[in-house]
Amino acid sequence: MVTWVDYRTLLARVKRNFTVLTAIRARVSGVSRWAVFFDVENTSRAQHVDEVMRELGIADGNRPTEFVALGNWRVIGDDTARLLARHGARLVHSAPVPGVKDWSDLRIAAAAGLWLGHARPGDRLDLVSDDRAFDAVGDVAASLGVSFRRLSYRLRSTAR
Repeated sequence: MVTWVDYRTLLARVKRNFTVLTAIRARVSGVSRWAVFFDVENTSRAQHVDEVMRELGIADGNRPTEFVALGNWRVIGDDTARLLARHGARLVHSAPVPGVKDWSDLRIAAAAGLWLGHARPGDRLDLVSDDRAFDAVGDVAASLGVSFRRLSYRLRSTAR
């Protein structure tokens, strides 16, 4: 009989191995990598998330993407979570400790830094967040030859 703890450990290992294999396969085939980190708490309505994914080109599914959506899933709606999961997003809960409201910005910065550690010129990193502090991630990406774009649904909707 498999217990819940065993299942979670197994699932974490499978995800980690899949991510590593995806990166290796992309390198061998010469295909550049593309990652999207989505701060869902800034844009949590399913309709808005769908619009941003269409703008990014995730919705068409033409290119393999490392897609990570971070947020406090106790607050974000089920429709949004299902929409993101349907498009291949890895849903990461950003408030892992009771009493802590949100660590999404810290988790995104750490995850983007780890991703950039394996990045090569020609790779692409998109970050969806209202937080301009993530432009610093763009500076690091540029120094590595990685294409970077930070999108914000709120800024996008006011520019229309």
